[in-house]
Amino acid sequence: MDYYRMAQRQSLEYLLARYPDDTLRVLRASPSRRILPWKDRERIISFRNPHSADFYPFSNLLEHKWLTEESRQFYLHPRVNNLASLLEQPPLYAIRAYGSVIGAIFAKDVDAYQAAYADVSANGDPLARSDFDIYAYDGALYYLSADCPPPAPNRAARWIFLHITPADPADLPAAGRAHGFENRDFRFDERAVFFDGKCINRQPLPDYAIERIRTGEHLNGETIWRVDINLAARAAAQAIYEGIAAGDYGRPAAQSDFDVYLRGDALAYLKENCAAGDADARFFLHIIPADPADLPAGRYEYGFVNLDFQFTDYGAYAGDICVATRELPRYPIERIRTGQFVSGEGQLWSAEFTAGR
Repeated sequence: MDYYRMAQRQSLEYLLARYPDDTLRVLRASPSRRILPWKDRERIISFRNPHSADFYPFSNLLEHKWLTEESRQFYLHPRVNNLASLLEQPPLYAIRAYGSVIGAIFAKDVDAYQAAYADVSANGDPLARSDFDIYAYDGALYYLSADCPPPAPNRAARWIFLHITPADPADLPAAGRAHGFENRDFRFDERAVFFDGKCINRQPLPDYAIERIRTGEHLNGETIWRVDINLAARAAAQAIYEGIAAGDYGRPAAQSDFDVYLRGDALAYLKENCAAGDADARFFLHIIPADPADLPAGRYEYGFVNLDFQFTDYGAYAGDICVATRELPRYPIERIRTGQFVSGEGQLWSAEFTAGR
């Protein structure tokens, strides 16, 4: 064995030559990279966490055993049970002395992680789409991106905030009771895999029932992106969507950017293939009563009741659909006007129809 890791420099030089344009994430490379030229050492990032690295230079069997035991504590995806699987394949490069292997470097099986990415994106439940597509799958939260620059030596770490609100406050750990949520913030670069411009990161979810998930990215104290996922609202939205698909809501009362359904004392707004941002603009909802006497004080001059709303208050994304519901006044209604608008820019779409009740 190579007790003092003298051969590890050869492993790093091999990687630098084989991947001349890439940043290399190497397990425990800090001592050896220091004796490389500056232009080379800047391309090597050393990690102590084996799940953060892509390459594993080993000097003896004890390190193999350590990685195997360490990898049992975490797995990225069911297809990639643990990092010990990489030891079952031939090394990427081996160093020999006097007929014996004194050092070797192994690499992650990129094909396995590509399969994991495809599996989650095809079979997971898409909760939100932003800088990352966020999925629930296999008891975990997955962050996927098809345009994901790998970490660079001089770039600040990507910190992701992850706040989980349980359905039952009694499930909160002691540290989260003052805030009302469990804080699971993490460095994205840790336990993420980068390949072909893509990346995938897995964060296990707690066992308790979850009401809401807030997640996003901070950089220098500023929020780069944020999503607020109300799981109860998503379940309700999914139920409404299934009811519409089953014909329980009849034909839409109006069709535009959103299809609007009238059922009893409520409106349902539905948009399929709903992209991020489609529901951000404020919705206007004007109710014209059959009897003007039903108008509340202050609305006589306008002739309608204003029930404008934000989608996040009354709706939810469920996969690739957007669904919102809005309760209507109980008095007889003559007409309804609704749509979306941007203040100072005007309406994005509008529809008007007879309520018939």
